[in-house]
Amino acid sequence: MVDERPVVVDLKNVKKKYVIKHNIKKPETFSGKLKLVGKRILHPSQRVEKEDFWALNGITFQVRQGEKVGIIGKNGAGKSTLLKVLSRITEPTDGRIEILGKVSAMLEVGTGFNDELTGRENIYLNGAILGMTRAEIDAKFDDIVAFSEVGKFIDTPVKRYSSGMFVRLAFAVASNLDPDILIVDEVLAVGDTKFQRKCITRMMNIAESGKTILYVSHQMHTIRQLCDRVIVLKAGQVIFDGDVEKGIEIYSESADVNVNTVMNFENHKPRGTQSVVVQTAELVDKDKFSWFYNENLKFKVKVKVNSDCLNPFFKLLVKDLSHRVLGSAESDFLGELKCGEEKEYTFTFHNADRLAPGKYVLGIEIWRKNDGLVTIDDIVSEFFTFEILDGDSEQNGVPELAWSEQRDGYMMMPNLDLEESAVAE
Repeated sequence: MVDERPVVVDLKNVKKKYVIKHNIKKPETFSGKLKLVGKRILHPSQRVEKEDFWALNGITFQVRQGEKVGIIGKNGAGKSTLLKVLSRITEPTDGRIEILGKVSAMLEVGTGFNDELTGRENIYLNGAILGMTRAEIDAKFDDIVAFSEVGKFIDTPVKRYSSGMFVRLAFAVASNLDPDILIVDEVLAVGDTKFQRKCITRMMNIAESGKTILYVSHQMHTIRQLCDRVIVLKAGQVIFDGDVEKGIEIYSESADVNVNTVMNFENHKPRGTQSVVVQTAELVDKDKFSWFYNENLKFKVKVKVNSDCLNPFFKLLVKDLSHRVLGSAESDFLGELKCGEEKEYTFTFHNADRLAPGKYVLGIEIWRKNDGLVTIDDIVSEFFTFEILDGDSEQNGVPELAWSEQRDGYMMMPNLDLEESAVAE
């Protein structure tokens, strides 16, 4: 069946090039130094080497009116650059773009906002940029403020807003100013889960009214929930355009994933005092890196003690895929550790109603607190990547009241359960 809806976004062989500069490495040999001197005599202004980087390298696709298109790909695939080109924030190096209708975009936090202006002033500024009259903005103003939930701060300069407040107001403005095409980047991950669900509902309502949505996310459950089509990017090119589930499968295969349930850190460079360092980590009773939303995470960590120390403890950091910390959990004190010892501990991280469905990065650190001073013994910033599934073990959906303990911008997490286990010889 032929789709007769009009094409509102049309890209043909779109490219975007950036020039990356590298400092020229000084040669160590005498002949190499002579060559460098000769090069500088011939080209005195060239102190750095330049490299062309194609963030977009021949992007071609069409979007029809009313489509909800997810754009996915691992970090560096070109997603954000594509949205900036579509939003006219940056110009393409080559190719042609045709857009029919009014575009409203929500990209990085703060894009289109003036930090020195108040929330109220920024609403009117963004409306004017979109070509709306003051009367049209007046008619939408109360709805924008109500949706953003920043009412009592609306006359405060936005530079004093928290990241969560900023995101709420930015999305409220972008989605309420009557766009024909709404473009939303991964920035929604900054807000709390309740607000994310609210935003998804708003975008679905916009799409049902016949408007078009382009949505970038690393959270596959929201892609499934919102989108009727997926475009997968890799190295600035489209490698798939079509069915949502097939696109997610291709993305998962092309993205970096964990391949071993035992992670060896013996050769990692410790960051800290190195009194206690992480050696290995292993999932317990698990052969894949995915859990249901109300299922606890369990794993073992082996450490080596390099000097006597008292009462270190573990700190677990949960991050999004851009490595922004979303929350943390701490263990009990480990007691007195002696130089030369190797210890193995089993953790249980209680996830019930804590982490929304999606992908996360886990980091682990070893801390000590003595006489009010904090010492960090070791940091493993990327422990492993894992996914929380959109349902429970019986394949029921996530209940409406899940994540009631989560606060805006930072999750409140219970302490880790910790057991010492015997180290295998």
